[in-house]
Amino acid sequence: MSATMVCRGPWLSPGLLLLGLLLLPAAIAFTSASPEEGDADLHCVCVKTISSGIHPKHITTLEVIKAGRHCAVPQLM
Repeated sequence: MSATMVCRGPWLSPGLLLLGLLLLPAAIAFTSASPEEGDADLHCVCVKTISSGIHPKHITTLEVIKAGRHCAVPQLM
């Protein structure tokens, strides 16, 4: 039996604790700096709507903007 006893509990090593404390302000700044989706522009993005179909070869990206304070209608861009 050795004279020193190592206690392995839920405690982190000092290096990991220091790393976590150093990264915490960066994580908080990142989450608070980005605006919520749809809060940047408080108006409808769609100027003109169409009901006729668009051929799929003309579509490169799709973006769905949820209905909210900025516009009462969900938008598909």
